[in-house]
Amino acid sequence: MLTRNKPFANRFAPHRLVKLRRRYLFTRRERLRLRYVTGGTLSVFVALTVMVGLPSPSLALKWVAPIESPSALSGLPSLRADLAPLSPDGAEDQVVLLDSHTASRIQTQLSEGMRNAAAALKKPEEPKFKEIQVGPGDTIAGVLQNAGLSGNDAYYAVKALSEYFDPRTVKSGQTIGLHFERNSHDALAFSKMVMKLTPVKEVHITKNGETDFSSDLEEKELVQRSHGRYAPIQTSLYGSAAQAGIPQQVIAELIRIYSWNIDFQRDIRPGDSLKVLYNTYETEDGEFAQYGDIVYASLTVGGREVPIFRFEMNDGRVDYFEPGGHSIRKTLMKTPIDGARMSSGFGMRKHPVLGYNKMHKGIDFAAPTGTPIYAAGDGTVEFAGRNGGFGNYVRIRHNNKLKTAYAHMHKIKNGVSVGKRVEQGQIIGYVGTTGRSTGPHLHYEVLANGTQVNPRSVKLPTGEQLAGNDLSRFKAVVGAVENQYATLTEGLKFASHGDADKESENPIQ
Repeated sequence: MLTRNKPFANRFAPHRLVKLRRRYLFTRRERLRLRYVTGGTLSVFVALTVMVGLPSPSLALKWVAPIESPSALSGLPSLRADLAPLSPDGAEDQVVLLDSHTASRIQTQLSEGMRNAAAALKKPEEPKFKEIQVGPGDTIAGVLQNAGLSGNDAYYAVKALSEYFDPRTVKSGQTIGLHFERNSHDALAFSKMVMKLTPVKEVHITKNGETDFSSDLEEKELVQRSHGRYAPIQTSLYGSAAQAGIPQQVIAELIRIYSWNIDFQRDIRPGDSLKVLYNTYETEDGEFAQYGDIVYASLTVGGREVPIFRFEMNDGRVDYFEPGGHSIRKTLMKTPIDGARMSSGFGMRKHPVLGYNKMHKGIDFAAPTGTPIYAAGDGTVEFAGRNGGFGNYVRIRHNNKLKTAYAHMHKIKNGVSVGKRVEQGQIIGYVGTTGRSTGPHLHYEVLANGTQVNPRSVKLPTGEQLAGNDLSRFKAVVGAVENQYATLTEGLKFASHGDADKESENPIQ
């Protein structure tokens, strides 16, 4: 009678060869079974029972089912060949005694197949790069730890990041790239973090040791691109410009440049038109980075064309000039506010608060509270503060004859105080309804020799006139810029002004 020898059985136990769960290997009768799952299909190979009491250790094989050999088990095709002759056709419960040599060979082949099976069952390789996103209310340290970094790594990574970026200012939607590498224990560990600050700048945090983290700011090279656009004005300037593909930022800058001699609230009409040549900057991979300068513009107002060209003078100053070399910059801007509606003109009117006719010695511009108010010209602040019915009030002296005043402000901009110098176009305050006022608006006055005059009719001195070498270089710029605009829009060469046909090597300043 055969008896069991458990030590011998344990020596051949497959669970010693590969890490598999015991309940898949043995029946209650200590029969060794191998089950292998691949691609969702269960394949039963063989059931082996250890037999003792023979002249030498042997194996008894019980043929359970035909062998299905997955490609991952490279050792089992030959095992199948060894076993096939031992199993009579149609026998599903046949026990065959094997000699020690055959048993050893089968054991070797079975072990190899099981090792290959274990390799096939390994978990998928973990990714070496993750991109995470900051959510509402998240902190950078928090999202790093949620992504698998230790508290120590998250702390030192944020500390290194602080050299170039304040972590407290992070916004929802910010993306962070995390890189991992295998350490000495063959496990993936954090190695590097990349955070994009702008399309041009990104911070790289590298882990060099347990507490040694370095940070570097990398900036991409920028490529300048020029854009030529033409917009027939059919409704509003902004709407027509947007339809022609002109960005709002470019239009806002154009209005600021032209505001010295064009009133955009009243002068622009359907049928007018706009040409503009402006620059943008992109990264080498084509991502938009920032807007550049307006190089050229031509605004047709009431049939009158007003072209302007950007030019840098020999002393380094930059301004916009008409084709003849006259600066479009006047002593005072026509309108010291953007996007406002003139709600009351200069002259006699019925006062909206007092209820009787009274001389209105300025122009009112209705605009939402908080709309910026600009200094109409260069000058020195003569008054800044509360002034009776004018509410918050600023008065600027531009020269010994001209002054401008701004009333009913919501607030005066910090730094604008008596004796301070201001520049034309500088923000000095914000629209409000302080003092004797029925709604948010700017009351704007121009004073000539101490007397209020109509801002729309006062004659103002023109800007400077280019001469000498500056004028010669400017004419070359005019011709080159007109040709560049024509190439970008129509492919036709414009007629030039004077000697503008002579192009310089680097005409666009």
